[in-house]
Amino acid sequence: MILLLAIGAGVTAFAGDAFTDLGELLVEQSPTLQTIDHRWHDTVVYARDPASTTFFALMSLVGGPAAMTVVTVVVAAVLVMRKRYRWAIYLLVTAGGEALLNMELKRYFERARPALAEALRRAHGYSFPSGHAMGSTVVIGALTYLAMRALRTWRQKAAAIAFAITFVLSVAASRIYLGVHWISDIGAGLSAGLLWLITTTVGYETFRRIRLIRALRARSFSQREKVPRSGG
Repeated sequence: MILLLAIGAGVTAFAGDAFTDLGELLVEQSPTLQTIDHRWHDTVVYARDPASTTFFALMSLVGGPAAMTVVTVVVAAVLVMRKRYRWAIYLLVTAGGEALLNMELKRYFERARPALAEALRRAHGYSFPSGHAMGSTVVIGALTYLAMRALRTWRQKAAAIAFAITFVLSVAASRIYLGVHWISDIGAGLSAGLLWLITTTVGYETFRRIRLIRALRARSFSQREKVPRSGG
């Protein structure tokens, strides 16, 4: 329990610090941040090719809010049918909370997107933090946590983690490639998503372990009560 909380606190502090730094640089209109954003944007615009465009357009589609919502609802429904009610609640709260948080963060920072004349896809709303990066981090991360609970071997668990990292990074990169986000939007989306994911996951895991400890104590007490006492 203590190790879990320590790891969660460490990752939360790292992600929170990364997001805070990016947010402060954005509010201060840091020339360094603007230079990095425009440099990455211009480099990607001139490095596009048909094969890469097809791949990143697909990743942007399957990692977008609509697709992630469908995945969340379908998986939650399957979990309910299998009587995994707590897993379903964890998934819905984690994904739903992320959607609301991303909406409020975009509204707070009100950052404009890159010039859509150079974008390969249309995009609406504010830019910071990236909804695709944040949403895929949270949903795929939550599903990976549940997979780690369900899978038996470390090889299977390692494969699930590798897929999750590859998928999320591909979705995040697609938004820069398509020209609808600055790279700092992506960094903010990944860090904010990780922060929210760790918060809800550690909270759920702590709740689960407390229930387990209480159940074990209750069972131990019940067994002691059933042991017959020897007469004097």
